[in-house]
Amino acid sequence: MLPELENMIRVNPLEEEFGASSDSGGGAWSLLSEEVAAHIDDSVVSLASFHKDNGKSVYFACTGIIIESNSTTTSFLTSLSLLRSTDDDSKIFQDMMIKVRLPNNHLSMGWLDYYDLKYNVAVISIAPFHVFRAAFLDHQRQFEPHSEVVAVGRCFDSCKLMATAGMLTDNGKRIYREELAISTCEITMTGVGGPLVDFNGDFVGMNFYSKEETPFLPRNKILELLMNFRRTPPCWDTSKKRGSKTERGASKARLSPESHKSDLEVSLDARRDKFRSRGYPLPVLEDDGKRLRYSFEEEFSEDIWNKVKKRVASSMSRVVVALASFRGEARLFACTGVFIDCNGFTTRVLTSGNLIRSNEDESKVADNLKIEVLLPDKRHVPGMLPHYDLHYNVAIIIINKFCCTRTAIIDNKVKTGTHSEVLAIGRVYESGKLMAASGVAINKESELDCKDLRISTCQITKAGIGGPLIDSNGNFIGMNFYGLEETPYTPRDTVVKLLENFDAEGLE
Repeated sequence: MLPELENMIRVNPLEEEFGASSDSGGGAWSLLSEEVAAHIDDSVVSLASFHKDNGKSVYFACTGIIIESNSTTTSFLTSLSLLRSTDDDSKIFQDMMIKVRLPNNHLSMGWLDYYDLKYNVAVISIAPFHVFRAAFLDHQRQFEPHSEVVAVGRCFDSCKLMATAGMLTDNGKRIYREELAISTCEITMTGVGGPLVDFNGDFVGMNFYSKEETPFLPRNKILELLMNFRRTPPCWDTSKKRGSKTERGASKARLSPESHKSDLEVSLDARRDKFRSRGYPLPVLEDDGKRLRYSFEEEFSEDIWNKVKKRVASSMSRVVVALASFRGEARLFACTGVFIDCNGFTTRVLTSGNLIRSNEDESKVADNLKIEVLLPDKRHVPGMLPHYDLHYNVAIIIINKFCCTRTAIIDNKVKTGTHSEVLAIGRVYESGKLMAASGVAINKESELDCKDLRISTCQITKAGIGGPLIDSNGNFIGMNFYGLEETPYTPRDTVVKLLENFDAEGLE
């Protein structure tokens, strides 16, 4: 029997905290970089199982780790204790209702996709939710005894993210199954199923619970189990009744519905759907090894965000957002934007006109447009289009009933000379990751049609379109576009004039 089953008390509290919360920035969080903490926040969820009699009686609550997020499903690794019987641990309750509390506090219904009784591991899946990042499972690092680690968990009701630090140890290993390892991190039952990571955010294992220390299933064993998860065919034979000899004797099963297509056909169809839903031209996919280049999710190749001055990074993290435009369920464009002001009731975002252009006629705004803004706190909110200028390729998006706490420093009088050092900032819409690319401003016009555009040597990707170009002190220099060889930008003076024109027009 696994240690958490020995120590389980039903119903375990949903809000049994440990360590320090991410909001405090103290404790274990002070040992992690801002980027690592953000990635952990994006990849850790909370799950709870409920008796189906009324859907309100909680059976078990624990933590989960995002292992896969694509166009068909988002999947989480967690403990099988979520569904396992305490009276007979050879049985699981497959008729439980499963709810997943996502990092953005959204609740989603889940299903049991895979489980392994021996290792007490489950994979829970939900309908695709595109804002998340998977945990760092694919690194090659080896962890020795006394390596410093952090155990992470998330409360179900409050969505509070918690962490506590410790180290790896061999003490007590003889008490548990030989495949388990031990850390000195002190967690509660809430942290069961949560990740154990090092200070770089690399995945060490998945936590169980014991009163004396924290056993965990190491990464190498989890990778083996996930290989089985990806290879195990789905259970299609609906003629087999629940509780049959075949089902009772199985130590693992995959339960979500799929089609009878081959793995390659399913993979290609899923990727085609992914390209269509993101508004990309459909590539010819003849094998499983091709990928779309120059996508709106592509990160800067030389991302120097961790080298940006702390004060500037802190400011940019609060003013830079990501945006996406949709027609129905299909995405048209995704890019970056920046808060420019708030009047107490609405916040305005400066971004690229590409967000709203029609693919059929680039001189027009797309019909039936829906705009979503990914805020710095990872919330998705709707945006409205009050003003735009397609000649200058600029759009203003407003967010109603939201007031930002900080805006870009646009009304400065800073002059940028030739070869002045600058930074281009971007945020990826799907992951929410902030990026920075360094370069210098060049005193020449862009080769594009607009004579007002200038050039910097910052190497960005399409995800950075609409993002701010700033100096080393965070002053706004201009708004970035995209080029393969160099990065055109609209200078601050031009942006200010456009904003004055928009203000004179008033709201439509």
